Amino acid sequence: MTTQQPQVDNDGDHHHQQQDTPSEEEPPAPPRPTKFEVESCQFSHWYPTFRSIPKSSIQNATNYKLRKNVTIESNIIKPLPNEFIEYLLSDGVRLPRCAARVSSCMKDDTADTNGDDGWNDSDDNDDESSNEEVKQYNFPNLTSQIQIALENLGGNCMPKLNWSSPKDATWMNCGTLKCTKVGDVYLLLKSSEFVSFDLERAWDDLEPAITAEGEAVENDQGNDDGKPPKDFEYELVLRKWCNLHPSMEFRCFIYNHELIAISQRHPTKFYSHLQLSDEDEVHPTTEIIHAFFETYVQRRFASGNMHRYVMDVYVDSQERTWVVDFNVWGSRTDALLFDWVELMEIGERVRDIEKDIGENGGEEVDAEIPMPELRVVTKDMKDLTYDPLSSFRGPTDVMNLMGAGNNDDGGFEPSSFKNFMEQCVPPSEM
Repeated sequence: MTTQQPQVDNDGDHHHQQQDTPSEEEPPAPPRPTKFEVESCQFSHWYPTFRSIPKSSIQNATNYKLRKNVTIESNIIKPLPNEFIEYLLSDGVRLPRCAARVSSCMKDDTADTNGDDGWNDSDDNDDESSNEEVKQYNFPNLTSQIQIALENLGGNCMPKLNWSSPKDATWMNCGTLKCTKVGDVYLLLKSSEFVSFDLERAWDDLEPAITAEGEAVENDQGNDDGKPPKDFEYELVLRKWCNLHPSMEFRCFIYNHELIAISQRHPTKFYSHLQLSDEDEVHPTTEIIHAFFETYVQRRFASGNMHRYVMDVYVDSQERTWVVDFNVWGSRTDALLFDWVELMEIGERVRDIEKDIGENGGEEVDAEIPMPELRVVTKDMKDLTYDPLSSFRGPTDVMNLMGAGNNDDGGFEPSSFKNFMEQCVPPSEM
């Protein structure tokens, strides 16, 4: 059984890189992203493209009704104030003075009449014996923008920065990314290591730009300097909250502009309805996602200038596919039920087939590009898979204090978190 090293991917998911048993020949290392690839996977770079698609530009149309919009409604706030970035990088988990509440899990009467709760007040903390003054952050304009966005999105949202969502910090918010208050947004972002990765390490360890043929781009400068592009801006994204069924979330792997593999998004959950029936040679969900990819995504993402990337999608009850996010190809992104060595080999095989087809000038060849393999958790493997978020469940002592933190089905019980938060004493009362 392989061991796995946790890391962080662009969608805010804790991920791992498979480490095989040592052998005589070391497998090739998963590729690092280029600066162009990191830049292209920023939310604001791809969202307008897939939120409003001119129907006249849609190629490879299938029998499905053409759609103008194939992603979830979202609001983008940028640029962000420098004080907000400083706040996110500061030590501790403390809400700014402009936030009304610690968490939506707390009772309404825990907030005072001035709109601030005791967790944010420093008025009672001027103990003369204290040698360290805690900085109080305040950005009312940003708070107002978030409040307006929340209202525009129907009162509920899911936050993220340029790349990552704070999935590792959901234990701070009743086990969910759903935000109904501005304070929820701040609390999740401030508590997340994935968000910190966006702020501190997004431009680290990049490789020189390459073409689809694997050749270095001439005059490529600054890919390994650890610095963002000159016009780079941090952005806060608020996505409309949707109750997505976890079983219908999938991760798609694209190489040389072809969809080569699909993985179940949650690699520890077994879903009986995802199992391939004996009558089907190709999984029906594979056909749905593949048709969507060829119609709406292929050579459209990054204007066709990025041949390898990872796409997260959701298939709804009407068999419509929605783009959830884009991630860079390689070690920063979790390969889930595949591994990166395997994905690179599949990608190279597909590229060789395309090369043979091209060299024959359209004449018949023995091979054709295969349909992508869809991997789901089966009964045999459901106890052997690794949960990428298993290292981010909150401090052990906190979880113990919460007591009944899980329900009988092994899921998170929000009421237990609420009870725990009601027992917490604000610093001003200590």
